[in-house]
Amino acid sequence: MSHPVPRPRIPEIIHRPDLVTASRKGVMALIATIGWMIWLYLISPLSALFAWWFGYDRMNLFVLSDPAHTIRTLMLYAMVIAAGGALFILWAVYNWLRFRRVDRRRVPETATEADIASAFAIPTQSVLDARGGKVLAFNFDDHGQIMDIETTRALSEKTPAGTPASKPLDNAASETIPHACK
Repeated sequence: MSHPVPRPRIPEIIHRPDLVTASRKGVMALIATIGWMIWLYLISPLSALFAWWFGYDRMNLFVLSDPAHTIRTLMLYAMVIAAGGALFILWAVYNWLRFRRVDRRRVPETATEADIASAFAIPTQSVLDARGGKVLAFNFDDHGQIMDIETTRALSEKTPAGTPASKPLDNAASETIPHACK
């Protein structure tokens, strides 16, 4: 029994940073920076608590010396979180009221073999041949384009109707048919 040649692993997500414009990258970097700054501002009291626990004495100056200020700060955090949650809930209710009777979802048109072939830049005959296969193996080039399709069909499908097969078929009996796409 021969072992198949291992194919290179194709990632589940195709990562194409070359398709992102420079302005969009800049905006995304700015948003990420602002997010990290907010996160660090919110997590800094927790880090101060851990520092105090391990002997750093600034906790005495900022938290323990004025507990009322600490409680006011925590109440402010709680109010901001509650306001954000309320805004989120109001937005969800608004969208529910606005769209509860509107269904804009439509059944997509059925793709023809020619549509599929043009979308993947392969010949229509390859799509037709692959459609009749039981097991398909797609081979890609380095840029993610389909190079060829290997179709495995059961031998019983190769036997003309009404003609008995020359030998009994089991589930493992098959024939591999390669189809070049380029």
